[in-house]
Amino acid sequence: MKAILIGVEYDHMYYDLNISMNELKDLAYACHIEVKDTVIQKLTKISPQYYIGKGKVLEIKAMLDKDDMIIFNEELSPLQVKNLTDILDVEVSDRSDLILRIFESRAQTKEAKLQVQIARLQYLLPRLAGMKEELYSQQGGSGFRGSGEKQIELDRRIIHRQLLTARRELEVIVKQRQTQRRLRKRNQEKVVCLVGYTNSGKSSLLNYFTQKKVFQEDMLFASLQTASRQVLLKGKYSIIMSDTVGFINQLPHHLVQAFRSTLAEVKEANLLVHVIDSSSNYSDQQIETTLNVLETLGVQDTPMIYVYNKIDKNKYTFIQPHEPSIYISVKEQINLKELEDLIIQTLFKDYELIELFIPYNQGSLFQEIQHKYEMVQEEYLEEGIYVSFFIDKKEKHLYENYIYKRIN
Repeated sequence: MKAILIGVEYDHMYYDLNISMNELKDLAYACHIEVKDTVIQKLTKISPQYYIGKGKVLEIKAMLDKDDMIIFNEELSPLQVKNLTDILDVEVSDRSDLILRIFESRAQTKEAKLQVQIARLQYLLPRLAGMKEELYSQQGGSGFRGSGEKQIELDRRIIHRQLLTARRELEVIVKQRQTQRRLRKRNQEKVVCLVGYTNSGKSSLLNYFTQKKVFQEDMLFASLQTASRQVLLKGKYSIIMSDTVGFINQLPHHLVQAFRSTLAEVKEANLLVHVIDSSSNYSDQQIETTLNVLETLGVQDTPMIYVYNKIDKNKYTFIQPHEPSIYISVKEQINLKELEDLIIQTLFKDYELIELFIPYNQGSLFQEIQHKYEMVQEEYLEEGIYVSFFIDKKEKHLYENYIYKRIN
């Protein structure tokens, strides 16, 4: 499949067109689509009928072969899709559709597949009238025929039923996640979330800390699932570390909505580790995109460490870092111990290790502590139980009568 990419330069653009078009090319390659040509048009305003001017549409028509497609850099309206398809008689796609295709090919877990299915159906629903019969199978494989108004109405009802079913199935998984989060909160477990632009190295960093293999690859959206792992920092500081789906500029709003349950992990985090590809020429824009998506999710006032990854590529010298920050290379294992120290300092600055001796006749107190805190050490002695755990300094007074006194 070959495609012509189309972008528009207009007044008061909220993003850099060159950066965005290069990213669109990467998205096309990730979908195994060969980029045949790129067309940029300068406009004072977007055409509501065709997105670009009708003269430019006819000019592009002359460039197309039968099996080509066109891909627009911004999301098209249903009317624009219909009008362009009628004139060009080829598949008409846009940035949102490409991102959805990638998500569909990468989704592994049931939760991720349901989330992508919901996003795809929401994208497809208003566009039924503009899709030609032979394109239905390519736009989600739902078997739509698209012949006339009666068929379109039937297809709409089918999509609504599929949406309802998918949302119900997802709700079951969401409730399981909420239960897990409540349990962590009750046990005062510290949660660290890795956030950042797609392909910045989040999964690689999680693999380093856990020594377990989470899927990682040098490609866009290699990981869609939230992977949460128990991590023991410096052999004694127990935390939960979660990898999250990568962000991208102009991320479709229906995708953000569909993945809100997964990204809820970010809202509950005690610390965000913002992983940045320091070798990218567009790292500043990628940071801004990530912060904007976090704001959309309602993430506010959560402590954040800016982690500039891939310094082994030696392209980070001109970066003005956000603070607090650290420069690392997961690949070459540079400054990873220092990052570990920084995470501990940030998470546990108000905590200290407490050692208690609990007599056997205080079994209910021992059960309360076991239920409330993550044990570092637990030892059954002749007259009672020795325990050690990290506690908020404000709560230390609750157990003053049981402080373990070491005999020198």
